[in-house]
Amino acid sequence: MSSVDNDQGPSIAERWGAALLILVAVVLHATALLNARPLQSANDRSRWCTVWSLVERGTFQIDEIRQVPGWDSIDIIFDDGHFYSTKPPLLTVIVAGITWCVQRLTGWSLEEQTQPVTALVLLVVNIIPFAISLMVLWKLLARVAQSAWCRLFVLASASFATLVSPFLMTLNNHTVAVVGVICSLYALERILSDESPRAWAFVLCGLSAGWACANELPAAAFGLATFVLAVRRSFRQTALWYAPAALIPIVAFLATNVIATGSWKPTYANYGSSKYNFVVDGIPSYWSDPDGVDRNLDSPAVYFLHSTIGHHGIFSLTPLFLLAIGGWLASGFVRNGALRTLIRVGAVMSVVVIAFYMTRFDNYNYGGVSCSLRWALWLIPFWLLAMIPVIDFDARVAPMRWLQVALFGLSAMSAWLPIENPWQQPWLFKRMEAWKWIDYTRKPAPLPRTLWTWFLSVPEAKTGELPWIEFTSAGIDGAVIRRRLAVKTQDDPQPGFVQIVVQEALDGQPLATVRQFAIDAKRLSEGAPVIDCVRWSDDVSPQQKVADLTFVRGLPLKKEYRAGKTRYLRLPMRNDAFRCQTAAATVDFPVDEPLYQYRCDTWLCDEFPFGTAQFEIRVTDIESGGLIRHEQWTVTDCYPAPAATSPLSSKNPQ
Repeated sequence: MSSVDNDQGPSIAERWGAALLILVAVVLHATALLNARPLQSANDRSRWCTVWSLVERGTFQIDEIRQVPGWDSIDIIFDDGHFYSTKPPLLTVIVAGITWCVQRLTGWSLEEQTQPVTALVLLVVNIIPFAISLMVLWKLLARVAQSAWCRLFVLASASFATLVSPFLMTLNNHTVAVVGVICSLYALERILSDESPRAWAFVLCGLSAGWACANELPAAAFGLATFVLAVRRSFRQTALWYAPAALIPIVAFLATNVIATGSWKPTYANYGSSKYNFVVDGIPSYWSDPDGVDRNLDSPAVYFLHSTIGHHGIFSLTPLFLLAIGGWLASGFVRNGALRTLIRVGAVMSVVVIAFYMTRFDNYNYGGVSCSLRWALWLIPFWLLAMIPVIDFDARVAPMRWLQVALFGLSAMSAWLPIENPWQQPWLFKRMEAWKWIDYTRKPAPLPRTLWTWFLSVPEAKTGELPWIEFTSAGIDGAVIRRRLAVKTQDDPQPGFVQIVVQEALDGQPLATVRQFAIDAKRLSEGAPVIDCVRWSDDVSPQQKVADLTFVRGLPLKKEYRAGKTRYLRLPMRNDAFRCQTAAATVDFPVDEPLYQYRCDTWLCDEFPFGTAQFEIRVTDIESGGLIRHEQWTVTDCYPAPAATSPLSSKNPQ
């Protein structure tokens, strides 16, 4: 395949056009970065936790910072009594050094001024290298592409139409690996095509390939390929320049692993081990029972489908790379020997890497909650180069140009919809969910009974053992309110009924009885509505009965509670957290104006009398959305007391 354009190189106008493209791309990405929210996902929080610990404490342990609200992460391991990030430490160490400099120059703190500090650091770590990589790519295109249209189109694609763009807004290993691949490919092309390749080309090729390997484990195949090609070109220069340069990032990678974890292997190589599947303070690791796409429910065939043309598809999200397939198929017609080699290396890398991830049956999660198949991002430079023969061949065919522009537009849409936050599902994933084509959500576990009350059960009254539970809540003026539910011995026992006394007081004051009624515990456990289960003495007014029913339901009207997710609640009653199942119910009341929405959320836990650890009531004006009333009641004491440790702690694989 040859060009229909006899272009001998970029003109002055074309060079200015390329410079303008790069400038606009850098400005737009930098602007998006400055507007992006920091600590957007567990992935980058894991890295930033380590950065903070290195800068402030000189350690890779992140025990302290992960307890700060908004900083915790699921991408952690627990080893020898401490928490660590699962991310490779080399990049984190470099970022920590940059962060230290930023803090000293500005007087800011990563923890206190998180957004400006992370933005400045990411400008250095992501945006500046991105700008350099575009300039290097342009130099490569000027050498291997034959038409102005091709050079500018591929440069524009790299600038605006790949899913590298949203990841420039966050701390990750993918974008820096892409930079390494581009620089290595440029240097490799110079090694292959220059009559007498310079030492700097071997240095740059080795250093950049090694850097890519240090940030993307499968890129080791690329490092091997560049090494073999360099050796074939010049064994002497490879030994003198390539190998020592490549060893710099690789040795640094291994050394930081050893310093951080005591092992040369990266932490994520321990996926599935006890370091991942821990239980600490009664709370198990997220990875012991993951959620959403992390549940790994898809078959290999379905996973391959969605990774290529499905909701995370390389070609469905960035159809621009369909042109790369054409380039691979037509590589035998490419007259430029160096370009032909690079295209074929890219094809082999793509097959090897995709096959590698297709065989990782324990982790079919598409990169988690991510706007792309992020583990494939480092392959994008190969795909951009593979587009060159097709675009060059079609350079003067107007209909083909319009097709290329359409593919560019669709790809740019996928890149810029999540531009300020890559940690979200792709737009195609969201559409498929809306169309009911896919569903990765996990339905909550069913409640133990049909639930009409904010509490799960009514404890049994035994002689000498009358259960009670006490909750506290902050009042409007900040005063602490105590509320106790207690089982009492009935003076006139009704068969099957349990007498309940509710007492309240401001903290420090003696408790006073505010309501008293009997509950048919058996009927309640069978799912009967509250009105059919509660009994009062003859002297209770209708108004008091209505108030008592509202109290028991947590709502002014009858409404069944719906099961929610499992949550872990830390309480001062013990070090271990309490495992709770959440449930909620919502009603609109009254029927006439003004209309309020009443919502009651409850945290059910059978370690407590009445089976509840916390409940929360919200009253909202439906028309204005204003919050009318908010109460949160949390257990502070009870009898019998819960166990001193969580039942999950005894199952800790540690």
